[in-house]
Amino acid sequence: MNLNTTDPQYITYFGSIKRSIELVWQYPDLALKYGLQGKLLLQFAILNNGELESAVVVRSSGSHLLDEEAVRAVKAAAPFKPIPPWIGKNRVEIVASFEYLDNRLNYRFVQ
Repeated sequence: MNLNTTDPQYITYFGSIKRSIELVWQYPDLALKYGLQGKLLLQFAILNNGELESAVVVRSSGSHLLDEEAVRAVKAAAPFKPIPPWIGKNRVEIVASFEYLDNRLNYRFVQ
C-alpha cells in the first residue's frame, strides 16, 4: 500500500508513519556537495506492535548514498505506533517514494 494513500482506513496511521520518517530523514551533505539528486521507491513492513520488519529499496535513485539515507531514515523512525485494530492486520507492507531535489541547483545569479 502506498504511504500517501487516501484510503480512510489507513490515512491517519500512515500519516503518523510519514511524520515520524520526515523528522529524521536528511539530505546527505556529501550528496548536496556533489549535486546528487534522485527519486527512489522503498518498501517496508511494519509488524502489529509497530516494529520494523524490513526495509528494501525496490527502485534505486541511481545513487547508493541517497538510497542508504532513505533506508536509514525508516530504520531510525522505528518503532512506529502499533497497527490500529480498525486496520485488521498483523502486518502492513508500505511503499514510499523518497525524492531528493537540491533546489540550489535551480538558482540563477542576476547581474
